[in-house]
Amino acid sequence: MAHKQLKEIMDMAIQYETDASEFYATAADVAKDPSAKTLLKEFASIELKHKVKLENFNLDDVAHEHHTVPQTHDLHVSDYLMDKEITPDSTSQDIMVHAMKREQKAYEFYARMLKVVTSEDVKCLFEELAAEELEHKEKIETEYDDVVYKEN
Repeated sequence: MAHKQLKEIMDMAIQYETDASEFYATAADVAKDPSAKTLLKEFASIELKHKVKLENFNLDDVAHEHHTVPQTHDLHVSDYLMDKEITPDSTSQDIMVHAMKREQKAYEFYARMLKVVTSEDVKCLFEELAAEELEHKEKIETEYDDVVYKEN
């Protein structure tokens, strides 16, 4: 894969993480529920860290390190839930569902990019980011299960 194409993919990934961080920060300002605000701020921070990780990845000086990707599990809770736009009246449940859906889309983005990139170093980076997105989704799904299903 040409360096130019790889740079374009990295730029897309950086933009994806920037958009996610900005979305969560804006949603945190909109949400009224204190626990929802906290959750959204946490996700804004996490996505910003992903952006920085991507920005700091030097395509010209790739190291040939082996990365261990943590095992994560997709509980598939969000597969059966309807996504809603975040508004000032959104509940913690609404926000968690939306966050699950966003994390699933982020995971799918990195999984698709893994099929496109040829650099082993970039593949390792995208594997790590895909695993982190799935880990975030798992965290939200677990919290959703603990909070929502216990309330109902």
